[in-house]
Amino acid sequence: MRVSTLSDRAAAAIELGVVYASVEGVNENSFHECLQELTHKAEALGATALIAMQLVQSQFQWNRRTSLLATAVKETAD
Repeated sequence: MRVSTLSDRAAAAIELGVVYASVEGVNENSFHECLQELTHKAEALGATALIAMQLVQSQFQWNRRTSLLATAVKETAD
């Protein structure tokens, strides 16, 4: 699956919707765990790419979380 923070998409790509994932922790492991969860949700929708991905890391003392948000798209051959 292609993952990008850019919002560029092919003209023939179909937007399937926004996907969101959030896990406990704020470190590199939590980022990869969150990305895996996000990718799994996008694949369940039939997506072949995630675009415009955004990262939010909350570091409040009582609730450290890593969250990702992206647009799931299905890229098709032109």
